Amino acid sequence: MGVRGWVYVALVPLVAGAAARIWHWAHDRPLWLDEQMIAINVRDGGGFRGLAGPLLHHQSAPLGWLWVERAFLLAFGSGERVLRLQPLLFSLATLVLVWLVVRTWFGPLGALTAALLFGLSPALIRYAAELKQYSADAFCALALLALAAWAAARPRWTHAWWVAAAVASWLSMDAILVTPGLAAVLVGAAWRRGGWRAALRAASLAPVWLAAAGVHYLVALRYTTGEPHLRPWWQQRGGFPDGSLWSWLAHRPAGLAADPLRLPEGPVTVGFWLLVAAGLTVLLARRTPLGLLLAAPLATGVALGAAHAVPLASRLAIWLLPSLYLAAAAGVEAIAALTPRARIPAAAGLTVVAVGAGFVLVPQIEYALAPPRLVDGVDDRAAMAWLAAEHRPGDLVLVSVSSIPAVRWYSSMGTLRPGRFVRPVPPGPDCSPQALPAALAGQRRVLAYSGIRTDPATPAVMEARLAEQGRIVQRRDFRAGVGWLVDLHPPAPPAPVLPGLKTSCLQLSAFGRR
Repeated sequence: MGVRGWVYVALVPLVAGAAARIWHWAHDRPLWLDEQMIAINVRDGGGFRGLAGPLLHHQSAPLGWLWVERAFLLAFGSGERVLRLQPLLFSLATLVLVWLVVRTWFGPLGALTAALLFGLSPALIRYAAELKQYSADAFCALALLALAAWAAARPRWTHAWWVAAAVASWLSMDAILVTPGLAAVLVGAAWRRGGWRAALRAASLAPVWLAAAGVHYLVALRYTTGEPHLRPWWQQRGGFPDGSLWSWLAHRPAGLAADPLRLPEGPVTVGFWLLVAAGLTVLLARRTPLGLLLAAPLATGVALGAAHAVPLASRLAIWLLPSLYLAAAAGVEAIAALTPRARIPAAAGLTVVAVGAGFVLVPQIEYALAPPRLVDGVDDRAAMAWLAAEHRPGDLVLVSVSSIPAVRWYSSMGTLRPGRFVRPVPPGPDCSPQALPAALAGQRRVLAYSGIRTDPATPAVMEARLAEQGRIVQRRDFRAGVGWLVDLHPPAPPAPVLPGLKTSCLQLSAFGRR
């Protein structure tokens, strides 16, 4: 089989990756907390115009992406599969684009490596079946990178690249981040090729992109960027430097390997980063424009993370995966080129790479084949169905604060009134032992639910305080969530006090309008 024939072997992991994505999407998992908050905005956020303003629950998503979600909801309904259809389509389009790219950029070994990495990436599989914009981020980053490489070799396509960047800026906030670095490489290549006049021609449509990104910011993004309460959250998770900048930089490879790359610790992680470094080095030396294009997003990500502007960690770094995966594929090609062809035929080389990559990607393969799991371990959909089935007129409904989006999405606050949102509070001025008895005065039954455990003590505190006020006649587990049905008449005998919960109180707030 010739070299071009072996390149087609790369279709196998790409097709397998597409099947894994469709399998996870078709499983129809209930929405988890972050998805619920996005879904509430799409359904109840005031239509297309309302999505352009501040989003409920401090959410942030590209306006164009939200509009597509709204259009799908209006056309096909609000089921989980419908809401996750756009992420699936973006992820499948990414695999098609990978196939087009690796056929022209790499030989058989590099093509197979890139296909394995993209096709079986746990992050890309997960976000193909999740109501978040991250699959669009990965697609737009790869598309702009591929189009930039095409434009670098064919300058007449530079204008088309600017138009694509303008469109992408409304579908992906990360597309806005990746564009300046790629543009600098394109303009620099034009300047080197034809002087300042060529550079000006290459940058002539930059105002189109600036206008598109600027309008997007003024219309929507300015309401959702720079959330102050998220900065310390991401800093604790390594997204921003917490102390020494150099120490943070030294720990970034391991942090990114854990998430979003999801590589095993130890030699596998070290080997991956060595492949990335080797690939970038060889490309910068032999195919300089392509090497610079792959390096530009990585440099941008490091700079933005060091400046505390964009976290360089977890799902918010998913836009770096295309550059990393393609650089690693180039590294495999470079290493393979060091081996004389006469000693290791192409078939044997492909077999070695496939087996080695299989061992490297065991966690990814297991993730792709495993039944889709609940992200936060809570089945809010079943819990809300239970609440609706058990609810009687006059029942008081108590729901943990973290379950507010679940109630808004899967149930109706109107039918669940009277209701209160509760959170545990430690001893202090906010701790009022009489708040719960006062709320229960005159009630005969209480329905309570604690979903995602943003505070691990919430279920235990709720159960202990409810047991003091009445008799728990039903306790239901919804994976990690817990529901209780409490009969307040006759009053329950004194309940045993759990260690550490004796002085904890429940703070109550009435249901809002929605």
